[in-house]
Amino acid sequence: MRDRIVNEGFIKGLIGLLIFAAVVFAGISFGKPYYRYHVFSSRTSDILILEISNLQNVKERILAEAEELGIPVQESDVSVTREKQVVKVRATWSETVDFWGYYQKKFDFVMEEEG
Repeated sequence: MRDRIVNEGFIKGLIGLLIFAAVVFAGISFGKPYYRYHVFSSRTSDILILEISNLQNVKERILAEAEELGIPVQESDVSVTREKQVVKVRATWSETVDFWGYYQKKFDFVMEEEG
């Protein structure tokens, strides 16, 4: 009787651990795109604070930051404009998260920063 209770407890614990691991993995997988978005937005703000004289240089630095972070942004998806004394940056991209081939979710991001 005691062995049966111990084995059932082990199996329940193992199943609980597997479910917990799957939830953590899903949280990390679905959280990465949002983390990259916020880091990219922050770095873009820093670029705009430091360098607003040459718009082409700003765009190149933003694209370099996106590449470093692994964000799939093309040059045509980034626009840098100047309106009076304000430089505006707008970038759009999409990322798809695949959860072990069972579930795919597409996230569309739009980042707008002013400096």
